[in-house]
Amino acid sequence: MDLISSCDGEKIIVVGAGATTIVDTLLENDYQVTVMDISSEALRILSKRHGTNMEYIHGDLTSELELGEYNIWHDRAVLHFLLHESEMKSYVANMESCIVSGGYAVIETFSTDGAQECCGLNLHTYDEEMLVELLGSNWTLVESIRHTHVNPFGGDRPYISTIFKRK
Repeated sequence: MDLISSCDGEKIIVVGAGATTIVDTLLENDYQVTVMDISSEALRILSKRHGTNMEYIHGDLTSELELGEYNIWHDRAVLHFLLHESEMKSYVANMESCIVSGGYAVIETFSTDGAQECCGLNLHTYDEEMLVELLGSNWTLVESIRHTHVNPFGGDRPYISTIFKRK
């Protein structure tokens, strides 16, 4: 939440939202929240919890999507599961299609010194330079924090959390 609150704007899209509780804090802090997930079950759980207090998008970020317009993109659970260059390019294209100039992308992902697998799925891990290269010249790295995320099921997961600003 500290990373998000350091960004200007109140219109946020949380991609790969799952059943995250961060949306509770975002709503309490008067953000205009849209959640996006590939899982209709995750969206159902959030909808049951929050009703019409936020918007819901069912979609796959590896396909071209119509997402709307936002000031902040937050991803804590998608990018590291995209293993193919075409999927990563679609991810960036979708992000660029909905984040306005001057907007932000808060991207949190497994770091290169971390796990290579999560939930039985292979991961693509990142460091700052790799993220800068992936996002390209339309984005400027504002902040990067390396930390250890403690998995809810136990186990430490080295993470990198970044803020990028759209030019």
